[in-house]
Amino acid sequence: MIDTDRMWDRWGRTDPYFGVLADPRFTKDRIDAHRATFFESGRAQVAAMLATFEQHFGPLARDSALDHGCGVGRLTMPLAAEFDQVVGVDVSPAMLAEAEANCAANTISNVEFARSDDELSGVERTFDFVNSAMVLQHVPVRRGKRLIAALIERVAPGGGFHLHLSTRTDRRRSRVLWWTSANVPGVKTIQNLLAGRAWDAPAMQMNNYALSDVVDMLSTKGVSQILLKSELHGRFLTVSLFGRVA
Repeated sequence: MIDTDRMWDRWGRTDPYFGVLADPRFTKDRIDAHRATFFESGRAQVAAMLATFEQHFGPLARDSALDHGCGVGRLTMPLAAEFDQVVGVDVSPAMLAEAEANCAANTISNVEFARSDDELSGVERTFDFVNSAMVLQHVPVRRGKRLIAALIERVAPGGGFHLHLSTRTDRRRSRVLWWTSANVPGVKTIQNLLAGRAWDAPAMQMNNYALSDVVDMLSTKGVSQILLKSELHGRFLTVSLFGRVA
């Protein structure tokens, strides 16, 4: 099976910006020409995210925020402009190093970074806002459920959250193809070459969550009101879940 943490760290070491946003403009040989566009997309996403939350749930305290799966800091840095203190966590040391370098280059000093795991054991405090965007779909569902529980436990009373995940159940053909790619030696190499990527490009696994399971979990954590927004990412149906913890 694909070790998603190991693959994510390989993205961090080999092509970090494309690993965060799979757009040809952001590959390692093109990112310098499109860096401003890459980070502007993060600023726009954070602005829309916070506006959506406050439109539906009211004002949000701005003392602290957690950015789960922070990658190179695309969302972490604009969150740092909105909150007094921000913590970014990621499973990849290479991604964390790149995020730290980006913060330093932009003279952002109110961000701390830490390694992530399924229990968020490196983050002991709670936050006014907890964000996980375009991360959970790359984590196997069993592990992802533990992460969702840990993320909600990091929301301070009265605080809010945004969770983004994929919910589409692919056809059997797609599931068989993913299994073959993950388990049969050489198949991933062939897929990479056919797609015009480097032969050893890491896998980018997609996992689909049962929305009813996630809503049930949130209810057990004291979340009684949830805003759901859906969006198509290629052939995958994704949802953003916003809520406030009592």
